[in-house]
Amino acid sequence: MTWMTEMTDQLRAVAGAVWEEINTTGLIPLLHPVAPFDRPSFLAPAVAIGGLLGLMVTSGVALTALGGLLLSLLAAYILLVDVFGFSLEMRPIGAR
Repeated sequence: MTWMTEMTDQLRAVAGAVWEEINTTGLIPLLHPVAPFDRPSFLAPAVAIGGLLGLMVTSGVALTALGGLLLSLLAAYILLVDVFGFSLEMRPIGAR
């Protein structure tokens, strides 16, 4: 077995366990906060929504950072090619 098939098997096992849990209990109990954060019970939906909003905000920050990285790579490429006259060529691996 290669590491890729092992990783695929592990990811499929995790997805199967999550899917089985969703089929057994539904999706709502998975969004319910765990023990120290579920008191009082009327605030549980607010805690769950706050956690989901926090996840969305951090995802947005990650996407913004990715955009900044791609923009800086584009600036470096333009600087190297247009200003310094480098020639960047890409070939498939193994081609001559």
